Parts: sequence; C-alpha cells; structure tokens
Amino acid sequence: MAASERGLTPVGASSAAVEAPHPSARPGSDRRLTALVGLAVAAVIFGTAVLIGSRAGWDTIGEGGVNQRLLPKVGDVAPDFETEDVFGNPVRLSQFRGHPVWLMFWGSWCPPCRAEFPDIQAAYAQLEPKGIRLLGVSLRESPLDAATYAAENGATFLLLSDPDERDTGGAYPIYNFPTHIFIDKDGIIRSIVLENLDTEQAVAEASKVLDPTFAPTPPAG
Repeated sequence: MAASERGLTPVGASSAAVEAPHPSARPGSDRRLTALVGLAVAAVIFGTAVLIGSRAGWDTIGEGGVNQRLLPKVGDVAPDFETEDVFGNPVRLSQFRGHPVWLMFWGSWCPPCRAEFPDIQAAYAQLEPKGIRLLGVSLRESPLDAATYAAENGATFLLLSDPDERDTGGAYPIYNFPTHIFIDKDGIIRSIVLENLDTEQAVAEASKVLDPTFAPTPPAG
C-alpha cells in the first residue's frame, strides 16, 4: 500500500501542511497584537503629555476650589506686594490706592488665558477711561515671553512679571489660570473670578469696583 494511502507523510515531504494553524488564527492574533501595541503607544504619549503639561503648569488650570480656599477673601484688604514690570521697573500694588484695580494672574502658556486675551483688552479699553487700572501679572514664564505675547495682541495695560512667584505667591497663591481679582479704590477686594472672561463679563465684574461719581480728566488741548 502506498504511503499516501496509509495516511503517512512521505519521507522527505514537507510537514508544513500538518503543522500550519487554521487560516483564521493568524490574522486574529495579528490584530490583537496590533491593538496591544497601539494601546501601549497611546499610554506612553498620554503619560509624556501629562508630564510636560505638569511642568508647564497646565495641571493647575481649573483648580478653582483650591485657589478659592487659599486666596484672600472678598471683603478683605488686598495684600500688598512688590514685583517688577516686564522692563524690570519695581511696581507695588499699593501705589494704585485711590484707583479701582483689576488684578489678573495669567500666562501666555495657558490656553484659557490666551483665549480670553482679546476680550480682556477690549474690556480694558472701555474701562480705562473710568479710572480702573489693570495689572496683568505673568507667572511661570519669562518677562520676554509675556511681553512678546502681549505686544502681538495689542495689550495696553500694565504688564508685571513674577516668573517664580517669589514676589506674589505668598499673598496670592495661584492654582487657577487665569485668576481675576477686582479691588476698589480703598483697597478692598470686591470680586474674585477663577475663570476666563468675555468682554461683557469683565465689564460687569469691574463695575463692582468702579466709582459711579468718577469723572475722567479730559485730554489736554
């Protein structure tokens, strides 16, 4: 009887046909392997993004509850501080006593800060003739980065810089970007907003510290 009739593999013949898995097994295994590799790559990318974002300060965006507990309270006298403007000149908060002050903590690295920036400038253009002073305190970035971004976006308010929060962090520990604090002419905090503002909202908050009897000095000439 021939070997093929007895069900035996002829000597010298390949055994591939006997050992090969079912045709459907390999594609399924490949798909599972591809999916696992994809998940691993995604996990690495996500972890890297979180690490980089944390170092840049993104992990503090939106932590309003923490910020609210640590900041001075509405009704308190605004704590004084001295820092520098983006040109290195010393500036104290108390030197603006007698004017309502809009104190904004921000950074050009912060997406919500960037999103609101045109509205903030538009609101300030309306409010400045009414006597308010906007102090935009840039944190966690160089004065050059803050000044460059502000100039590119037409800012006309006073830009301060405290990169490592050494000057302002004790009195105003910021864990939410942006943070807006509205202070009346007597130095009393009247409103704190821990989110980005549009023009209408900013004007409404500022109205809480504006003096209704204030009359701007007419321009000379």
